Amino acid sequence: MKDLTHQTKQAFYFSLGFYILAILFKVLRFPLADILISIALLLSLLWVVLVLREVMLSPKLSNMERMLLILFIIFGNIIAGISYFFFIREKVLHKPKSNK
Repeated sequence: MKDLTHQTKQAFYFSLGFYILAILFKVLRFPLADILISIALLLSLLWVVLVLREVMLSPKLSNMERMLLILFIIFGNIIAGISYFFFIREKVLHKPKSNK
């Protein structure tokens, strides 16, 4: 249970997928749209908690960076998640980018 990096990214992608599907269902006026929005919100809460854990345990961040990143993740939700996973996460986890 130490390394939750894969699960964090997976929860974010599932949340993003459910948001997109829920918006599509809402536009098409399907009755399941509200249920999908609820699932997306729960998954969003899960990845936010996991990201906050990553940020709090990161030795590479100063206290000011940590506080700003926490506020950004909490209030930015999906947009913050996209920017976190594509641009900021390598610094937080102290892992170099892989060139695959």
